[in-house]
Amino acid sequence: MANLTYSFTDLSTDHSDKQQLRYVSSSSFGKDWNSILHSHECTELFYVTDGEGWFCTEEKAYPISKNQMILVNPKVRHTERSSETHNMHYIVLGIDHLQLYFDQAQDFGSFQIFSLSTRYDEILSILHIILEELQKHRPFYQEICQHYLSILLLQVQRFTGQNFTVSAPSQIPYECEKAKLYMDKHFCEPITLDSLAAITHWDKFYFSHQFSAAYGIAPISYLLQKRVEHSKQLLETTDYSITQIAEAAGFSSQNYFSQIFRKSTGLSPREYRKQGDQGTGT
Repeated sequence: MANLTYSFTDLSTDHSDKQQLRYVSSSSFGKDWNSILHSHECTELFYVTDGEGWFCTEEKAYPISKNQMILVNPKVRHTERSSETHNMHYIVLGIDHLQLYFDQAQDFGSFQIFSLSTRYDEILSILHIILEELQKHRPFYQEICQHYLSILLLQVQRFTGQNFTVSAPSQIPYECEKAKLYMDKHFCEPITLDSLAAITHWDKFYFSHQFSAAYGIAPISYLLQKRVEHSKQLLETTDYSITQIAEAAGFSSQNYFSQIFRKSTGLSPREYRKQGDQGTGT
C-alpha cells in the first residue's frame, strides 16, 4: 500500500475550538493493504480519487468508487477494502473539533456517503492544493491549509445539498451515543439491556454504568421515558384503546404500561386522556 501522510499534530499552535487539520493522507491499494476496524478521535473526510472498494463498519460493507466521499464522525469503528481488480486510491483528511449531524443520517448518525457526480473537480482541486502545500512547505503553508479546509467544508455542504450542522465532538462515549440513538429510533420495538449491550459490544453491567454516567439516567429508564412520551402523544391525538396504545408504544402488556405511566405522570392513561379532553373542552 502506497501511503503519504502529513501530520499537523505537532505543527498547529491554534488551540481554539475551530476546526483544524490533524493529518492528511494520500493512499493507494497494494498487496500489503491491512484492513482492520479502527476508530479516530477526529472526524475523517475520505475521498476516493480512483478505483473502487468498500467502506466497512461493524455492521455492513458499503460499496464505494471514484468521486465518492465519506464523512466519518469521531469514534466510529470502520475500515476500507479495495477491489483487487480496480485498485482504490483515496485522500483522507483528519479534522479536529468537528462532529457532523446529518439531516438524513445513516444508522446511529455515524457517517454519510456522498456521490459527487458533478462538481467533483472543485472538491478534488481543493484537496490537491492542500496536498501540494504540505509537500512544498512554502511560507504560511499551515495557515493556507487551514483556510482551504474551511472552504472545503462549505463546498461540501453546497455540493451535497446537505445542511448538516457542525459542533465540537461529544465527550460521551460513542457506544453510549449509539445505544441512545438506537432507542430513539426503535423504542417501539422489543429492547432489553442485553440487546443494547450487544449493540455496543460491551458487558451489560459496564454498558449500564457508562450510559448512566453519561446521561444521568439508566438505559432502560431512558427507554421507558421515550415510550411514555410517545404514549402521551397517542392519548392526546388518537382514539386508540389503552391496549392499542400500550402495544404501539412498545410495552409488553397493558398492565405494565399503566404501571409505568402512573409512576411517571401520577395518572393512569385513562385519567391522563380525560384530563386532556377537559382541557380542550371536549
